[in-house]
Amino acid sequence: MALIADETVLEVKRSVDIHEIVSGYIPLKRAGASYKGLCPFHEEKTPSFIVTPQRQTFKCFGCNKGGDAISFVMAYENVDYPEAIRILAERTGITVKYKEGGKDGIGRDDVYRALEWAQETFRGMLLKAPEAGTAREFLARRGVNDETSELFKLGYSMDSWDALLQRGRKAGFDDKTLAAAGLVVERENKSGFYDRFRGRPIFPIHDARARAIGFGARALKPGDQPKFLNSPETAVFSKGRGFYGLNHSREEIEKTRTVYIVEGYLDVIVPFQAGVKGLVATLGTALTKDHLKILRRYADKVVLVFDSDAAGQKASERGLDLLLSENVDIFVAGLPPGLDTDDVIVKEGPDRLRECLEKPREIFGFLMDALSAKHGVETPAAKARIVEEMVDRINQIPDPVKQEILVQQLAEKFGIEERSLRGKLARKREGEPEPVAAPRPPEAELKTPPVLEKAGRELLACAIADKAVATLIRAEFPVERYPSEMLRKIAATAYGLAEKNGEINAGDLVALLQDAAAMEVAAEIADVEIDREKVETQARGCMLTLGLAEAKREYNGIQGRLNEASEDVQREQLRKFMETKGAKARVNPKAF
Repeated sequence: MALIADETVLEVKRSVDIHEIVSGYIPLKRAGASYKGLCPFHEEKTPSFIVTPQRQTFKCFGCNKGGDAISFVMAYENVDYPEAIRILAERTGITVKYKEGGKDGIGRDDVYRALEWAQETFRGMLLKAPEAGTAREFLARRGVNDETSELFKLGYSMDSWDALLQRGRKAGFDDKTLAAAGLVVERENKSGFYDRFRGRPIFPIHDARARAIGFGARALKPGDQPKFLNSPETAVFSKGRGFYGLNHSREEIEKTRTVYIVEGYLDVIVPFQAGVKGLVATLGTALTKDHLKILRRYADKVVLVFDSDAAGQKASERGLDLLLSENVDIFVAGLPPGLDTDDVIVKEGPDRLRECLEKPREIFGFLMDALSAKHGVETPAAKARIVEEMVDRINQIPDPVKQEILVQQLAEKFGIEERSLRGKLARKREGEPEPVAAPRPPEAELKTPPVLEKAGRELLACAIADKAVATLIRAEFPVERYPSEMLRKIAATAYGLAEKNGEINAGDLVALLQDAAAMEVAAEIADVEIDREKVETQARGCMLTLGLAEAKREYNGIQGRLNEASEDVQREQLRKFMETKGAKARVNPKAF
């Protein structure tokens, strides 16, 4: 692999603006001198992802991922360092220069070049080879016209063990590079290589940037197995993360924020040709959480498209319930029995397909009906079986609000008390005891004055910002003095980190809390603007605000007790109170 010249790397680093780069991927809103948005690398509802143009850095206080524009592109695009440099160079109009003679094995560039060459070679074979007549007839029979065939770069692999291999050698590719691209396979006895794809129509698979990353091939002969054959895992291709048709559908998906998942290449191609867009296909795998992480970049709503006859079976067999835990709206659209999307286009027209796609069902309701059809609802035992399976699914959802909504739906559907379902949910949580209602906190706890909440948050933000100030705060302001239970929980974790590591890392703090509400508050605290030159002054001001409120509460409490006490007891209680506060003030008059 040719190595990128140092001068190109430096030029890219100097030229890119991290706000411009990141905002091209995710929405950002100004927050003081920085910008804030939802982190693209983990699921969250409250923004904890911060971009700071002044430092040209990004940081997520939820998952602790951070770095510069290059590391952001590496993580978001799932590419290595050289590829990230190339992406940024392309966007900033910088010509990439390479070190002379630099080679470092077979790299992604070599693989991309081999795949691009193979795509053009397969395309030429489909258009010109007499042997490809059967493939051309197959595509025509399925309704694919010449213009669409060209748009999707459809091709054909010769029915030969080495047709592509020999052409690749003549084009300057060595056997190992072709193998690294998944185009040829090494023989078991290591005596050479042979073509992976033979005698099949070829469907190039592209990434969102329209680069060829792999191929799919369909058998034409009845006895050929497997019926569908994909490229193997390579440096640029993974079946569990890839989609067919994303490069063509991306614009429509981003416009509508909706993506339709179908099963095959032609299920994408034929509707696209008819003007029905926004469809992509998985590559012979069920939809996974990795797939959804990628789709969340472009869409908020995912619609799974099934033949209605097989929908119930697929719903249970393919583990669609696992996707309920993802922070994306998932729906199911049913097609006429026995038909795929391309069949609907050919037999009933594009308007019929649009009608099917425009009326999807929310996945939870769909699963309830699918299981009802599977088990029946005639007997209490059958209903209990369905409820048991649905409770298992609800239990996987981390969001308690979403759980509550689904419990209500399930209870209404089968006429069961919500209390019974909640009890069943609690028992399903492996290793966790039955939930016990927490005692009602005192009224003061329910309504922490905003000024005290703000002071407590700022005090913790000061501790995060400066390790020396963190030591001061820990010494002068113990955990129990924070004004709310939430802040006491966060402070206890923060103080523990400071004691162990000498400082409080915001990412570690959020991760250790393991409570969604506390994590959100901690992320907000970490984002509080702190003047590092005045951090100690700010911290002492917060302690003064909190200390005065604390003293006032104590005084009011004593005053209430004094009203009911004898004169001697009143004098003694007042003396002790003044001695305690006076001693604190002498030791540290700024501690309140």
